[in-house]
Amino acid sequence: MNELPSDFRPDPELGATLRSALEPKDDHAAFVARVMARYDQALARAMIPTLDVLASWFRPGIAAAAAALIAGFLLGRAVLAPAPTSFDAALAPVEGPGLAALVTAPDPPDASVVFTSLVEQR
Repeated sequence: MNELPSDFRPDPELGATLRSALEPKDDHAAFVARVMARYDQALARAMIPTLDVLASWFRPGIAAAAAALIAGFLLGRAVLAPAPTSFDAALAPVEGPGLAALVTAPDPPDASVVFTSLVEQR
């Protein structure tokens, strides 16, 4: 059986020392008034309005949300889009004139046709 190494009974010597250190030296009412005044001052400094706390979280929260949005977008693009086998394959649409034709052809097609075909393939 495990026995507790501590004795939980009050220590009379320690209790007497603490009482003598904490006992007010002068008038008891003046001591209580000083303690309560200090308590009110400490409480006023410790009370921060909730709106101030939330405002302090605003900038880090916006930065974290923007980072999560960008990371989610990039991860979604990487997972959903198959990796092209080459640069030419990445520029070539499934059907119709491609982006490469828009850049390299002597008589390039209308840009709206090329961009429409790129959008329709996704």
